[in-house]
Amino acid sequence: MARVLTEFYIASETPDGGVTLFTLTEDGALAEESKIAMPSPSWTEVIGGRICAVLRDREAGEAYAEYSIPTGRLRFGPIPTEGVSVCHFAKDGDDVYCANYTTGSVLHIRGGVPTLYRHEVPRDSTLGPDRGRQERPHCHQCLLSPDRHFVLICDLGLDTVFVYDRDMHLVSKGMVPSGHGVRHAIFSPDGRTLYALAEMGSSVTSFEWDGEAGTLAFRENLPVCPGHDGLTDAASIALSKDGRHLYASNRGTANTIAHVTTDGGLKLVSLVPSGGDHPRAIALVGGGRFLVVCNTFSDNLTLFSVGADGELMHVRDWPIPRPLCVNEI
Repeated sequence: MARVLTEFYIASETPDGGVTLFTLTEDGALAEESKIAMPSPSWTEVIGGRICAVLRDREAGEAYAEYSIPTGRLRFGPIPTEGVSVCHFAKDGDDVYCANYTTGSVLHIRGGVPTLYRHEVPRDSTLGPDRGRQERPHCHQCLLSPDRHFVLICDLGLDTVFVYDRDMHLVSKGMVPSGHGVRHAIFSPDGRTLYALAEMGSSVTSFEWDGEAGTLAFRENLPVCPGHDGLTDAASIALSKDGRHLYASNRGTANTIAHVTTDGGLKLVSLVPSGGDHPRAIALVGGGRFLVVCNTFSDNLTLFSVGADGELMHVRDWPIPRPLCVNEI
Protein backbone atom coordinates (compact mmCIF):
# COMPACT_ATOMS: atom_id res chain seq x y z
CA MET A 1 0.00 0.00 0.00
CA ALA A 2 1.33 3.41 -1.00
CA ARG A 3 2.49 5.76 1.77
CA VAL A 4 0.38 8.80 2.67
CA LEU A 5 2.14 11.83 1.17
CA THR A 6 0.06 14.66 2.62
CA GLU A 7 -3.30 15.76 4.02
CA PHE A 8 -5.47 18.68 3.00
CA TYR A 9 -8.88 20.20 3.73
CA ILE A 10 -11.53 21.08 1.14
CA ALA A 11 -14.14 23.70 2.04
CA SER A 12 -17.64 23.18 0.57
CA GLU A 13 -19.90 26.21 0.20
CA THR A 14 -23.18 24.57 1.17
CA PRO A 15 -25.18 25.17 4.39
CA ASP A 16 -23.83 21.91 5.86
CA GLY A 17 -20.71 21.70 3.72
CA GLY A 18 -18.00 22.36 6.28
CA VAL A 19 -14.45 21.24 5.57
CA THR A 20 -13.49 17.69 4.63
CA LEU A 21 -10.08 16.19 5.40
CA PHE A 22 -8.47 14.22 2.56
CA THR A 23 -5.37 12.06 2.52
CA LEU A 24 -3.26 11.79 -0.62
CA THR A 25 -0.84 8.92 -1.19
CA GLU A 26 2.35 8.97 -3.23
CA ASP A 27 0.63 7.19 -6.12
CA GLY A 28 -2.21 9.74 -6.28
CA ALA A 29 -4.93 7.88 -4.36
CA LEU A 30 -7.41 10.07 -2.44
CA ALA A 31 -9.49 9.21 0.62
CA GLU A 32 -11.95 11.20 2.74
CA GLU A 33 -11.04 10.94 6.43
CA SER A 34 -13.19 13.29 8.53
CA LYS A 35 -15.26 16.46 8.46
CA ILE A 36 -15.58 19.65 10.53
CA ALA A 37 -19.05 21.18 10.33
CA MET A 38 -19.44 24.89 9.54
CA PRO A 39 -22.02 26.79 7.46
CA SER A 40 -21.11 27.71 3.87
CA PRO A 41 -17.38 28.48 4.18
CA SER A 42 -16.08 30.60 1.29
CA TRP A 43 -12.39 30.78 2.28
CA THR A 44 -10.45 28.79 4.85
CA GLU A 45 -6.90 28.50 6.17
CA VAL A 46 -5.16 26.17 8.61
CA ILE A 47 -3.45 28.30 11.30
CA GLY A 48 -2.15 27.18 14.68
CA GLY A 49 -4.20 24.02 15.02
CA ARG A 50 -7.39 25.73 13.89
CA ILE A 51 -9.48 26.00 10.75
CA CYS A 52 -10.02 29.73 10.27
CA ALA A 53 -12.87 30.65 7.94
CA VAL A 54 -15.12 33.30 6.48
CA LEU A 55 -18.60 31.84 6.22
CA ARG A 56 -22.34 32.48 6.21
CA ASP A 57 -23.67 31.83 9.69
CA ARG A 58 -27.43 31.48 10.23
CA GLU A 59 -27.45 34.04 13.06
CA ALA A 60 -24.33 36.17 12.53
CA GLY A 61 -24.68 36.35 8.75
CA GLU A 62 -21.43 36.76 6.85
CA ALA A 63 -18.75 36.29 9.47
CA TYR A 64 -15.25 35.23 10.51
CA ALA A 65 -14.80 32.24 12.83
CA GLU A 66 -12.21 29.71 14.03
CA TYR A 67 -12.69 26.00 14.74
CA SER A 68 -10.49 23.55 16.65
CA ILE A 69 -9.04 20.88 14.37
CA PRO A 70 -8.85 18.17 17.07
CA THR A 71 -12.44 18.64 18.28
CA GLY A 72 -14.22 20.50 15.49
CA ARG A 73 -15.65 22.92 18.04
CA LEU A 74 -16.09 26.65 17.49
CA ARG A 75 -13.27 28.44 19.36
CA PHE A 76 -13.59 32.06 18.20
CA GLY A 77 -16.43 34.10 16.69
CA PRO A 78 -18.45 34.23 14.60
CA ILE A 79 -17.74 37.95 14.16
CA PRO A 80 -19.88 39.62 11.44
CA THR A 81 -17.77 41.13 8.66
CA GLU A 82 -20.18 44.07 8.33
CA GLY A 83 -20.22 43.73 4.56
CA VAL A 84 -21.61 41.71 1.66
CA SER A 85 -19.90 38.81 -0.14
CA VAL A 86 -16.94 38.25 2.17
CA CYS A 87 -14.57 36.14 0.09
CA HIS A 88 -11.12 36.16 1.69
CA PHE A 89 -9.13 36.94 4.83
CA ALA A 90 -5.57 37.17 6.12
CA LYS A 91 -4.60 36.42 9.73
CA ASP A 92 -1.44 37.02 11.75
CA GLY A 93 -1.39 36.96 15.54
CA ASP A 94 -4.33 38.96 16.89
CA ASP A 95 -4.98 40.67 13.55
CA VAL A 96 -7.51 39.42 10.99
CA TYR A 97 -8.31 41.28 7.75
CA CYS A 98 -11.50 40.27 5.88
CA ALA A 99 -12.29 41.32 2.29
CA ASN A 100 -15.94 42.15 1.56
CA TYR A 101 -16.28 41.99 -2.22
CA THR A 102 -19.69 43.50 -3.04
CA THR A 103 -19.53 46.35 -0.53
CA GLY A 104 -15.85 47.07 -1.20
CA SER A 105 -14.74 47.11 2.42
CA VAL A 106 -12.20 45.49 4.73
CA LEU A 107 -13.01 44.42 8.28
CA HIS A 108 -9.99 44.57 10.59
CA ILE A 109 -10.34 42.45 13.73
CA ARG A 110 -7.69 43.14 16.37
CA GLY A 111 -7.86 41.25 19.65
CA GLY A 112 -11.47 40.35 18.91
CA VAL A 113 -12.52 43.99 18.28
CA PRO A 114 -13.78 44.69 14.72
CA THR A 115 -13.21 47.93 12.79
CA LEU A 116 -14.65 48.44 9.30
CA TYR A 117 -12.71 50.27 6.58
CA ARG A 118 -14.64 51.27 3.49
CA HIS A 119 -12.44 51.13 0.44
CA GLU A 120 -13.26 54.52 -1.03
CA VAL A 121 -11.82 55.60 -4.37
CA PRO A 122 -8.63 57.60 -3.63
CA ARG A 123 -8.46 61.05 -5.20
CA ASP A 124 -5.71 59.97 -7.56
CA SER A 125 -7.49 56.74 -8.58
CA THR A 126 -10.35 55.96 -10.92
CA LEU A 127 -12.75 53.08 -11.27
CA GLY A 128 -12.06 50.53 -13.99
CA PRO A 129 -13.67 51.08 -17.40
CA ASP A 130 -16.19 48.21 -17.14
CA ARG A 131 -19.19 49.93 -15.58
CA GLY A 132 -21.02 46.62 -15.24
CA ARG A 133 -18.40 45.03 -13.00
CA GLN A 134 -16.22 47.95 -11.89
CA GLU A 135 -18.94 50.33 -10.73
CA ARG A 136 -17.36 50.60 -7.27
CA PRO A 137 -14.43 49.23 -5.27
CA HIS A 138 -14.51 45.43 -4.97
CA CYS A 139 -12.03 44.05 -2.41
CA HIS A 140 -11.17 40.48 -3.35
CA GLN A 141 -8.14 39.49 -1.29
CA CYS A 142 -6.21 40.49 1.82
CA LEU A 143 -2.57 39.38 1.72
CA LEU A 144 0.21 39.89 4.26
CA SER A 145 3.69 40.81 3.02
CA PRO A 146 6.47 38.24 3.61
CA ASP A 147 7.75 40.12 6.68
CA ARG A 148 4.15 40.61 7.93
CA HIS A 149 4.65 44.39 8.11
CA PHE A 150 2.14 45.26 5.40
CA VAL A 151 -1.36 44.25 4.27
CA LEU A 152 -2.03 44.16 0.53
CA ILE A 153 -5.60 44.49 -0.78
CA CYS A 154 -6.49 43.35 -4.31
CA ASP A 155 -9.33 45.55 -5.58
CA LEU A 156 -11.05 44.32 -8.76
CA GLY A 157 -13.09 47.50 -9.18
CA LEU A 158 -10.04 49.76 -9.09
CA ASP A 159 -7.57 47.55 -11.00
CA THR A 160 -5.20 48.14 -8.09
CA VAL A 161 -3.21 46.35 -5.40
CA PHE A 162 -3.22 48.67 -2.38
CA VAL A 163 -0.51 48.43 0.29
CA TYR A 164 -1.43 49.34 3.88
CA ASP A 165 0.44 49.16 7.16
CA ARG A 166 -0.94 46.84 9.86
CA ASP A 167 -3.14 49.71 11.17
CA MET A 168 -4.73 50.15 7.72
CA HIS A 169 -2.97 53.38 6.78
CA LEU A 170 -2.35 53.57 3.02
CA VAL A 171 1.34 53.25 2.08
CA SER A 172 1.39 52.75 -1.71
CA LYS A 173 -0.31 51.01 -4.61
CA GLY A 174 0.40 49.13 -7.83
CA MET A 175 -1.89 48.97 -10.85
CA VAL A 176 -2.66 46.16 -13.28
CA PRO A 177 -3.76 47.05 -16.84
CA SER A 178 -6.99 49.03 -17.00
CA GLY A 179 -10.10 46.85 -16.99
CA HIS A 180 -8.27 43.65 -16.05
CA GLY A 181 -9.76 43.50 -12.52
CA VAL A 182 -7.10 42.24 -10.11
CA ARG A 183 -8.33 39.36 -7.92
CA HIS A 184 -5.61 37.40 -6.10
CA ALA A 185 -1.83 37.71 -5.68
CA ILE A 186 1.07 35.64 -4.40
CA PHE A 187 4.66 36.44 -3.43
CA SER A 188 7.67 34.66 -4.89
CA PRO A 189 9.63 32.42 -2.47
CA ASP A 190 12.39 35.04 -2.15
CA GLY A 191 9.82 37.74 -1.36
CA ARG A 192 11.04 40.07 -4.11
CA THR A 193 8.24 39.62 -6.65
CA LEU A 194 4.46 39.83 -6.41
CA TYR A 195 2.41 38.00 -9.03
CA ALA A 196 -1.11 39.44 -9.30
CA LEU A 197 -3.85 37.52 -11.11
CA ALA A 198 -6.52 39.61 -12.84
CA GLU A 199 -9.97 38.03 -13.14
CA MET A 200 -11.54 40.06 -15.93
CA GLY A 201 -8.45 40.22 -18.12
CA SER A 202 -7.31 36.67 -17.29
CA SER A 203 -3.74 37.88 -16.96
CA VAL A 204 -0.82 37.82 -14.54
CA THR A 205 1.06 41.01 -13.68
CA SER A 206 4.46 40.81 -12.01
CA PHE A 207 5.63 43.57 -9.68
CA GLU A 208 8.98 44.16 -8.01
CA TRP A 209 8.35 44.34 -4.25
CA ASP A 210 10.38 46.67 -2.02
CA GLY A 211 9.86 45.22 1.44
CA GLU A 212 11.50 48.15 3.20
CA ALA A 213 9.37 50.86 1.63
CA GLY A 214 6.27 48.72 1.01
CA THR A 215 6.08 49.63 -2.69
CA LEU A 216 5.30 47.82 -5.95
CA ALA A 217 6.99 48.51 -9.30
CA PHE A 218 5.33 47.15 -12.46
CA ARG A 219 7.40 44.66 -14.48
CA GLU A 220 5.23 42.93 -17.06
CA ASN A 221 1.79 41.52 -17.84
CA LEU A 222 0.96 38.19 -19.47
CA PRO A 223 -2.43 36.85 -20.67
CA VAL A 224 -3.10 33.37 -19.27
CA CYS A 225 -6.01 32.43 -21.55
CA PRO A 226 -5.18 33.96 -24.95
CA GLY A 227 -7.35 33.33 -27.97
CA HIS A 228 -10.47 32.25 -26.08
CA ASP A 229 -13.57 34.03 -27.40
CA GLY A 230 -15.84 33.42 -24.39
CA LEU A 231 -15.76 34.33 -20.72
CA THR A 232 -12.53 33.31 -18.95
CA ASP A 233 -12.65 34.91 -15.47
CA ALA A 234 -9.30 33.87 -13.98
CA ALA A 235 -9.69 32.84 -10.35
CA SER A 236 -6.77 31.27 -8.50
CA ILE A 237 -2.98 31.34 -8.57
CA ALA A 238 -0.31 28.96 -7.25
CA LEU A 239 3.49 29.02 -7.37
CA SER A 240 6.06 26.24 -7.09
CA LYS A 241 8.47 26.26 -4.14
CA ASP A 242 11.37 27.27 -6.36
CA GLY A 243 9.29 30.06 -7.89
CA ARG A 244 9.89 28.85 -11.45
CA HIS A 245 6.41 27.53 -12.27
CA LEU A 246 3.19 29.48 -11.85
CA TYR A 247 -0.32 28.08 -12.30
CA ALA A 248 -3.58 30.01 -12.82
CA SER A 249 -7.16 28.85 -13.26
CA ASN A 250 -9.57 30.18 -15.88
CA ARG A 251 -13.33 29.74 -15.47
CA GLY A 252 -16.28 30.85 -17.64
CA THR A 253 -16.40 28.87 -20.86
CA ALA A 254 -12.65 28.17 -20.76
CA ASN A 255 -12.27 25.99 -17.63
CA THR A 256 -8.52 25.60 -17.99
CA ILE A 257 -5.34 25.65 -15.91
CA ALA A 258 -2.50 27.75 -17.29
CA HIS A 259 1.14 26.78 -16.72
CA VAL A 260 3.50 29.77 -16.79
CA THR A 261 7.28 29.77 -16.34
CA THR A 262 8.96 32.74 -14.64
CA ASP A 263 12.66 32.37 -15.57
CA GLY A 264 13.72 35.38 -17.62
CA GLY A 265 10.19 36.80 -17.60
CA LEU A 266 6.70 35.35 -17.79
CA LYS A 267 5.99 32.77 -20.49
CA LEU A 268 2.77 30.79 -21.05
CA VAL A 269 3.76 27.17 -21.63
CA SER A 270 0.44 25.33 -21.79
CA LEU A 271 -3.28 25.26 -21.04
CA VAL A 272 -4.97 22.05 -19.85
CA PRO A 273 -8.65 21.35 -19.11
CA SER A 274 -9.44 21.86 -15.42
CA GLY A 275 -11.36 18.59 -15.17
CA GLY A 276 -14.69 20.27 -14.43
CA ASP A 277 -16.68 23.50 -14.42
CA HIS A 278 -15.57 26.73 -12.69
CA PRO A 279 -12.12 26.00 -11.18
CA ARG A 280 -12.38 28.58 -8.39
CA ALA A 281 -9.38 27.48 -6.31
CA ILE A 282 -6.14 25.58 -6.95
CA ALA A 283 -3.23 24.59 -4.72
CA LEU A 284 0.04 22.71 -4.98
CA VAL A 285 0.32 19.96 -2.35
CA GLY A 286 2.69 17.16 -1.41
CA GLY A 287 5.83 19.23 -1.82
CA GLY A 288 4.59 20.46 -5.20
CA ARG A 289 4.17 16.96 -6.65
CA PHE A 290 0.40 17.41 -7.16
CA LEU A 291 -2.03 20.20 -8.02
CA VAL A 292 -5.56 20.12 -6.56
CA VAL A 293 -8.33 21.93 -8.47
CA CYS A 294 -11.71 22.84 -6.92
CA ASN A 295 -14.27 22.72 -9.75
CA THR A 296 -17.15 24.43 -7.97
CA PHE A 297 -20.06 24.18 -10.42
CA SER A 298 -19.42 20.54 -11.38
CA ASP A 299 -19.05 19.51 -7.71
CA ASN A 300 -15.70 17.78 -8.04
CA LEU A 301 -12.00 17.92 -7.29
CA THR A 302 -9.49 17.20 -10.00
CA LEU A 303 -6.00 15.98 -9.10
CA PHE A 304 -3.03 16.54 -11.40
CA SER A 305 0.51 15.27 -10.99
CA VAL A 306 3.26 17.80 -11.69
CA GLY A 307 6.12 16.69 -13.93
CA ALA A 308 9.78 17.61 -13.56
CA ASP A 309 9.20 20.26 -16.24
CA GLY A 310 6.17 21.64 -14.38
CA GLU A 311 3.66 20.19 -16.82
CA LEU A 312 0.33 18.88 -15.49
CA MET A 313 -0.99 15.33 -15.99
CA HIS A 314 -4.53 14.36 -15.02
CA VAL A 315 -4.66 11.72 -12.27
CA ARG A 316 -8.25 11.46 -11.04
CA ASP A 317 -11.49 13.26 -10.15
CA TRP A 318 -13.40 13.13 -6.87
CA PRO A 319 -17.01 14.19 -6.17
CA ILE A 320 -17.61 16.80 -3.45
CA PRO A 321 -20.34 19.47 -3.24
CA ARG A 322 -19.34 23.02 -4.27
CA PRO A 323 -15.61 22.93 -3.42
CA LEU A 324 -14.29 26.45 -2.94
CA CYS A 325 -10.96 26.25 -1.16
CA VAL A 326 -8.08 23.83 -0.50
CA ASN A 327 -5.68 24.00 2.47
CA GLU A 328 -2.75 21.65 2.94
CA ILE A 329 -1.89 20.77 6.54
